[in-house]
Amino acid sequence: SVAIPNYFPALLKPSLGDSSQGITQHAVVHNAEQLIDYFDWLKSLLPSVPVLIQEFLNGQEYSVGVIGNYSDFQILPILEVDYSHLPEGLPHLLPYESKWLPDSAYWKNIRYKPAQLSEEEYRALTDYSIQLFERMGCRDYARFDYRKDAKGKIKLLEVNPNPGWCWDGKLNYMAEFAGISYSELLHKILISGIERLKIETPT
Repeated sequence: SVAIPNYFPALLKPSLGDSSQGITQHAVVHNAEQLIDYFDWLKSLLPSVPVLIQEFLNGQEYSVGVIGNYSDFQILPILEVDYSHLPEGLPHLLPYESKWLPDSAYWKNIRYKPAQLSEEEYRALTDYSIQLFERMGCRDYARFDYRKDAKGKIKLLEVNPNPGWCWDGKLNYMAEFAGISYSELLHKILISGIERLKIETPT
């Protein structure tokens, strides 16, 4: 059975997974019939994975990259997802199509840019991310995704303890905003791991 939320639009997605598997443009539902149809499709695709049904946040979307350990953290420039070039009618999210289907409107039209934030918002996002890094037991590097709701309140989307190292991933875009090359980014992550192991490994 499916618990139908009393708010729409809602977002359905697998509770576990990677690379937006199970999240398509149809994951945003506007009524009970659409919700049940997408729920059934998800269960056929990933039968053993629980399904999350969440409020669909339609405000600005941000990512925070953290490198380091033990309170010695580097925060990369915060990234904002730019959905303004998407064709009208497509929900503003990063679905499977945006990462794996080069012919899709999502692949072709989504952009990434440095976030325009107030000092209070910047401080909140960085503080939240460091707290989550430590409480979730992240190591060496991680990425935290947030989004504003219709009232402008920032809410956590997800914690990525092992975000992609790919050259066209969000982490590298954030590094580019800071003038850090791809090779320098990878070096920073590797050095963080090496320094952590020096502390954690008994002599």
